[in-house]
Parts: sequence; structure tokens; C-alpha cells
Amino acid sequence: MASYYAIALLSMLAFSICAGHALDCEKLQTTLYIQQRYSQDQRAVGTDTVAINWLVKDGPDAAANTTGHAEGLTIHANLAKNTWVTIMDMVFESGSLNGSTLQVMGLHGAMNGGPGQWSVMGGTGELTMARGIINYRIIQEDSASRIFETNMYVFYTRKETIVGSGATENGLKP
Repeated sequence: MASYYAIALLSMLAFSICAGHALDCEKLQTTLYIQQRYSQDQRAVGTDTVAINWLVKDGPDAAANTTGHAEGLTIHANLAKNTWVTIMDMVFESGSLNGSTLQVMGLHGAMNGGPGQWSVMGGTGELTMARGIINYRIIQEDSASRIFETNMYVFYTRKETIVGSGATENGLKP
């Protein structure tokens, strides 16, 4: 009987810890567009490895504002299926996320014409401790470029709630 009470107590404790941390979470849910220009925003760094610096924009057309860059590497991991593993930082350079980043990775390439998904594994700035997913689909492609429509679902902790984020306990910077 004592073990039953111990399990119940531990379960309640675990729930209260999770619920307490969930209150610290903020949610980012937005749609952005990544423009991959084959000859301008990427360069080969070896066989089947490409350094990328793709544009992140607030719309799919040419007049859309550039809000940042997707910087990293993409590796042609499966030649038979023509899939690439992409590891990138989405670096935001304007708007409310200016100075923030998201660390993203996942597959893209011959996804049978359907949508794909990338993992969000971290973030900095306003997006500290980010985690989530980015659902994407290629909405435009020609011989010069392709455009990814990305639907982001990201949870993060506001940097002000992190101990040691540049503020002392009383909120004043040293």
C-alpha cells in the first residue's frame, strides 16, 4: 500500500513540475518563405555537400521583405531517393525576432511531391530554448530557384525568465 501512495505522490510531483514549466512557454506560430537560389545563395564545399545562405522572406513573391537568412549545410545523404539532410540556423535580421535564431534540421528533396517537416531543436535571443516543428512544402520551383512555404509551430522560453541571461536577480544589468 505504501508503494501505491509513493507512486501517486511522485506522479503529482511530476505533473506539477511539468505544469509549472509549461506556464513559462510562449508559442510562435507563423508562416515564412525560404528562397533557395541555386547559383547565388549556396556553394559546394565538397562532393554532395553545400553551404547555404538562403533568404527568409515574409511572402512568396519578389517584392516580399527579407527577414533573415537560413545559414548552414545541406548534404546529399541518399542518392537513390535524392534526399538531402539540411542543418541550418534561421537567423532573423528584422522585425520582432531581430537578433534571434532557430536551429533547424531535417530532410528535403524528392519527398514524393508532398509536404516535408523539419525539427526545431533550439533557439537564441527572443526564441531561447526553442523546440517544435516546421511543416514545409515547395510552392515554386524552376531551373534557377525554389521557394519553400514554411509553417512554424515553435515553443520557447522568454529570455527574461532564464537565470543568467544578462540580468541580475533584481532585474538590473551589471
